[in-house]
Amino acid sequence: MYLSAFLHRDELFEITNRWLCDDFKPTDPLQITRIITYDSFAGWEALLHLTQSILTRATGRKLHEQRVKSKRELKDFLCHSARRQSLGIQTLIEKYTETPEFYYVGAPMAGIVFHDEAMNVLGACRFKKARRIAEKSNRYASRHIFEMVREKGVAQMEAWEKQGVRNGIDPQELYEQAEKQVMQEIRTKGLLLPEEPMTIKDVLGLKIVDLGFGEKGLEQAIKSLGGVEVVEKERHSGNYNAVHYVIRMDVDFPELCEKFRQNGKGLVYAQRGLPGDRIHQDFEDFMETGAKDLYVDLIFTTYEEMIQSEIGRSMHETRIFAQRSNQRVFGNIPVNIEYLMEYLLAVGLSPKVELEDIPIKIWGRYLPETLAYCIRKLFGMPEYSLMGF
Repeated sequence: MYLSAFLHRDELFEITNRWLCDDFKPTDPLQITRIITYDSFAGWEALLHLTQSILTRATGRKLHEQRVKSKRELKDFLCHSARRQSLGIQTLIEKYTETPEFYYVGAPMAGIVFHDEAMNVLGACRFKKARRIAEKSNRYASRHIFEMVREKGVAQMEAWEKQGVRNGIDPQELYEQAEKQVMQEIRTKGLLLPEEPMTIKDVLGLKIVDLGFGEKGLEQAIKSLGGVEVVEKERHSGNYNAVHYVIRMDVDFPELCEKFRQNGKGLVYAQRGLPGDRIHQDFEDFMETGAKDLYVDLIFTTYEEMIQSEIGRSMHETRIFAQRSNQRVFGNIPVNIEYLMEYLLAVGLSPKVELEDIPIKIWGRYLPETLAYCIRKLFGMPEYSLMGF
């Protein structure tokens, strides 16, 4: 996974590629912890600054913030906004209010909603959860590996046809044989995933609600910020109506280091195995070794479309289920990639900075409870057992 929101994205990508090949270094856990902890802090602070700056310039209003830790908090806040609502939106909100549990309200999230004094929603920002990053990494990597498997399968099919074998070929058996060949090649020769197809651009995301200033007003607000530029722009229409931007922004390291000294989370970070007695210096030294910029995903939309994306026709969670259902890559490899990526991210959040090996191998076969057990071990949580051991 190549996370464009991280300053040490190249180093994390290198570790990811090695772990997919079961190439483990004793220094990996601590380095992963530094990347996940420090780069997440840097990215979140940069995202907050960017969101506040754009909204202040585009709307001209005083900003108020509401932190949200679950989808229920976000959906409730949007539905109780003071903004005037169309009949269609009112109907959606009434249905949501009757049965909120039907709208995936239990999903956790880490974000902030911005509003004015009258409680009108102006925008929101969020940090993608580790589970979703792992799932997206799986989807991207699986596309690449599927082509490797497909090429092996086609080659085998052609070989059989040359031998006169045309009948009785089981496609599933052919795929499984090809997958085993790819697994063996990865095990013996390693794997180097390409950077561009593995890039996840929406780890840091924000939504800006159009109050009438339009795309021109938004882009002028972005342009007025130093060290910030639009690098991609795409218009979406249909079930999902919005303008999508990818923003590149320089990082203000002196300000970032000052915020880190003031955030008061040194003890929390020390519990992850980072040097608590010199946490501030460790952060500053580490920041000097990373990239000087990061990337943010920006969605420009309307209040109505924002409601639709949470409880209506383009509900985010429904799109996630559709992506999972349309996944055309099957077999062990995709599952193992997702398990491995989720485990790697969990290492960065856990108190463990020493590991004996990587418990998930891309050529193995695992049940979901295997991953859960491995992650519980990272956090020192006991295994569930009716026998008590």
